[in-house]
Amino acid sequence: MHASLVPTASDLAGLVAYVLGNPYLFISSSTVMTTGLVVGAVAMSMVPRTAPTLRLAAPPLAVVLVYFGVGSMALHDVLPDATETQFASGLGHFVAAAVGVAILLPHLRHRSRRVWIMANALAVSYWTAQVIVLTPPWFAFAGQLEIVRGLAIGGLAAAALLSAILWRSARPSH
Repeated sequence: MHASLVPTASDLAGLVAYVLGNPYLFISSSTVMTTGLVVGAVAMSMVPRTAPTLRLAAPPLAVVLVYFGVGSMALHDVLPDATETQFASGLGHFVAAAVGVAILLPHLRHRSRRVWIMANALAVSYWTAQVIVLTPPWFAFAGQLEIVRGLAIGGLAAAALLSAILWRSARPSH
């Protein structure tokens, strides 16, 4: 047996079998999510800056990435039994999120306050669905599922409240 950078047919079949047998684990895998978000940022960077899709999608994707990066590190800091592995994972996700935001940066300028408030609301909705529907498996690391889920939902609730307050204060006056 020898290691190879090129996957064999049996390697690919094993991956497909794994994904089909554990779809929620695969979909909610932090590494897959990080990769998908950064690939989304790279794809958006290839769209002309004047494209309407980019104007709508870049701010929410940037906020999703910020929450992902900061949240990965923040959760590590508040866990009572945080491990070095969790820290390394959080740091890796933080760096990947920062790269994604850096890629999007040229497309994030000159956006209104309301666009950013809506981006925050959409990012909170995205992460709430992730936490509730596809609870990341690492939440359960070292038996801390309920603590981590509670902290994540609490943080998301605070962010949703912030969006509502800011939206209300940003309403155009009549």
